[in-house]
Amino acid sequence: MFTNLPIKAARTLPIVVITILLSSCRLLVPSKYKNYFSDEVWDNIILAKPNEIPSITDSMVIIRSNRDFYPYRKKFLGDRIDSSGSDRTFLVVAENSKWIVYPLPDVSFGVSLIQKKQNLVVYVEGMGKNFFHATNRAFGMSSQYKVLIVMMDYPSIDPEFGLIKNFRFARRNSYATAPSLINLLKEMNLDKQAGKEWTKTNWTLFHHSMGNIMLKRILKERSDTILTPGLFNLVVLNAACTERKHHKVWLEKSKLGKNFLVHYNKDDRQLKGAGLLTLKKQLGSKPGKHLAPNAVYIDFNPLVGPRHSTFAEIPLRPPLHPHARRYFNYILNGLYPDYKNEELFLPVRKGTGYYLK
Repeated sequence: MFTNLPIKAARTLPIVVITILLSSCRLLVPSKYKNYFSDEVWDNIILAKPNEIPSITDSMVIIRSNRDFYPYRKKFLGDRIDSSGSDRTFLVVAENSKWIVYPLPDVSFGVSLIQKKQNLVVYVEGMGKNFFHATNRAFGMSSQYKVLIVMMDYPSIDPEFGLIKNFRFARRNSYATAPSLINLLKEMNLDKQAGKEWTKTNWTLFHHSMGNIMLKRILKERSDTILTPGLFNLVVLNAACTERKHHKVWLEKSKLGKNFLVHYNKDDRQLKGAGLLTLKKQLGSKPGKHLAPNAVYIDFNPLVGPRHSTFAEIPLRPPLHPHARRYFNYILNGLYPDYKNEELFLPVRKGTGYYLK
């Protein structure tokens, strides 16, 4: 989002002019991403037959999705929310350069098929992900941090829309997916209350960018109160593309996690663009003065400068800083960081929380 918008120049233009200029553009994809919207990737994504038993491999992720489902089409998961309100669970297995997608009755059944005890991350992405790119990111995180990924997948880009429409489309769909996510968490909560063996690991809830709109709705509407307090070891708001104003009110009341982490970066270009389009300061840019007492705030600016995503190795982007990799390996495995470690952290002078240096 917004990587080609000169921020200093944008500040000199009325917001109406900016909106008109951006609205007249398509979402332009650089040539290196020319296949971003291509359906060719679906040649290598296969929907398994009902009751087909998966092969066990080292590359398996669980996806809960509210997308349109077309089981008899090549592209069987679409770019809109299912109008019937249905959510579906899938186990995706990477095998011989193909993905086999197995429909599941629930998450617990999927974990039993994986047969590997790992710390678990419930992962929610932001804008710009169709099913292929969302699942590809889930595989990357699972491989990089050796964790079990359960991704809440929702439509956050439409190839027929331009930049502004897609920005609004993703915001609207993140908000609309909150009931689907709370249903997923209820299901996992019941399994944990029942003492199922697969639940006896560290759990992290990780929301990136526009995915935080979903979390904000859940916490603001107090939907999390139906869950066991401390269901997650950590709840992480990474580069939150949501309004910072009054975030203390909805965050401090939550007992969803034993600990909360808020990652921010004042020079994040995407969040600056989001601030221009919404006329609201974004939590992931700078959290302000009114802070939630149950959260620790981490400033990523020294490590990433104007960049947005920092938690995963992504092709054609700069590699992760070793300190960022080490930090994310801690928190995605549900481990609370040691902020006294001067090799990694430095208190923000007259500011908020700690720098990750």
